[in-house]
Amino acid sequence: MSLREHWWSASQSYASETLSLLAAEPGRDVVYWRGEAFSAGDLIQYVTETFLALRDRGVGKGDVVAILVAPNSPEMLTVRYAAHLLGGAVCYLRTTNPGTRDTVLPVDHQIQMLHDTGAVTVYADTEGAERATELAERSGIPVTRRQQGGRDEAGRADGAATPDAVPWDPDALAALNFTSGSTGRPKGIRLSGRAWEATVRAWMDLGRRHDCVSTLLSTPLSHAVAPLADAVFALGGTIHLHESFDAKNIVDTLSTEKEISWTFMATNHVFQLVDHLLERGICDRDAVAAAGLSSLKLIPYGGSPAAPARIAQAFQLLGPVVTQGYATSECGHIAYLTPQDHGDPDLAGTVGQPLPQVEVTVCNSDTGAQLATGEVGEVHVRSPQMMDGYNGDPELTARVLRDGMYSTGDIGYLDERGYLTLLGRVADVIKVGGVKVHPIVLEAEILAHAGVRHAAVYGVRDEDGSEHIHAAIECDPGAVVEVADIRAGIAESLSPIHVPEKIHVLDRLPLNRNDKPDKVLLRSQYV
Repeated sequence: MSLREHWWSASQSYASETLSLLAAEPGRDVVYWRGEAFSAGDLIQYVTETFLALRDRGVGKGDVVAILVAPNSPEMLTVRYAAHLLGGAVCYLRTTNPGTRDTVLPVDHQIQMLHDTGAVTVYADTEGAERATELAERSGIPVTRRQQGGRDEAGRADGAATPDAVPWDPDALAALNFTSGSTGRPKGIRLSGRAWEATVRAWMDLGRRHDCVSTLLSTPLSHAVAPLADAVFALGGTIHLHESFDAKNIVDTLSTEKEISWTFMATNHVFQLVDHLLERGICDRDAVAAAGLSSLKLIPYGGSPAAPARIAQAFQLLGPVVTQGYATSECGHIAYLTPQDHGDPDLAGTVGQPLPQVEVTVCNSDTGAQLATGEVGEVHVRSPQMMDGYNGDPELTARVLRDGMYSTGDIGYLDERGYLTLLGRVADVIKVGGVKVHPIVLEAEILAHAGVRHAAVYGVRDEDGSEHIHAAIECDPGAVVEVADIRAGIAESLSPIHVPEKIHVLDRLPLNRNDKPDKVLLRSQYV
């Protein structure tokens, strides 16, 4: 079948290009999930059957399809392709956590998301059918299931008409990505087709730069790695899907599947991987290679600030394969710290240089005036991956999007070489005695102390409104850490005013739904 005969060709989108590439090798296995291999032909069939089911449901241009399927199922990809070929958009209902699928949203949150997006249907597989039925009963929004079997390559069945894809509008809504943020309530981020495809190209550029093709993905396909999956197909690779991150499973898969050359991880996953390798007695790069991990060329990581001491440990063990990406859900990829940069102690505390086509400025958070090199302020970004705005919240959109720039809420500075250093969030700054203390700087200092595994610094306000610095730490098993030594080190390297009034030593640092230190809980329990 020639390219012009493919039923999806009229779309002229990333989705149609993906299907055309898959159609060139229909017998090639391109996805592995739950011990099963899925060929390119299987995925085309899934997309075709889903397209017809959604079309029969009445889905068309501008309609939103809510997706509720098994975690990291191939259908998280194929339903999106089908919806986009119909001119629609998608949102995902299982979780708003970009780092793990373990936290499943409660029904009330899912219903609120359905109403907020104006979704016309909930697409469900067998695993999501029970919850989808409950959502339908309570929201009045119908459920759609894939119509399986009996299709030829053109999508015809029982005399049915050939599917007819809708031309792609890059400025139309493509996805509503939900993030829980600091409030825990889902917040919808509107992404156009143009922004989606720009993110796919950014991943493709990264893959080509490091000669990476096939990947292992363990974070949710509803979030950052969804465009990465599209990029892998465009590069001609295969995708190994895990439902969630498990260091042992990751190592076992990498040691047996030699074609895997890169895998994305949340920052804390890198630490878990290092700890797992050390626990197995894999303590140097030769041992890592002997364990069968030598084919791994790149580990992009991100999602939360990286402790320089821990990342240095990862670099020493894994070699020049770790690469930090600074990104937000609102404007995509911003900056990139290369594997080679990780080997430079002077750069290890930065998040790298802005990506091509991304403009980064540092501005006064009060006036918006651009600051000079080295001056600390709020990070503003202009990017082709930029969101259109927050769903149903024009006021918040207007506050963060001004003159084509996105106000990230992150505090940092650019050095003379163009490297960006982050110091924390505008909302997290602790003001003590007229001095602004950035928790991330203090956390890095604490984490540099031998034996400290995790650290969280937060402000506590007293009855008079004055702020006080508190810290909570988690230590390596068996390590003896003297709080007095930490205090002395902070006073010497920073200043006496930076020394926390209290340092709580915990068996385990509590994490929030986004797998970051739960400072709200710490503030309430350890004051």
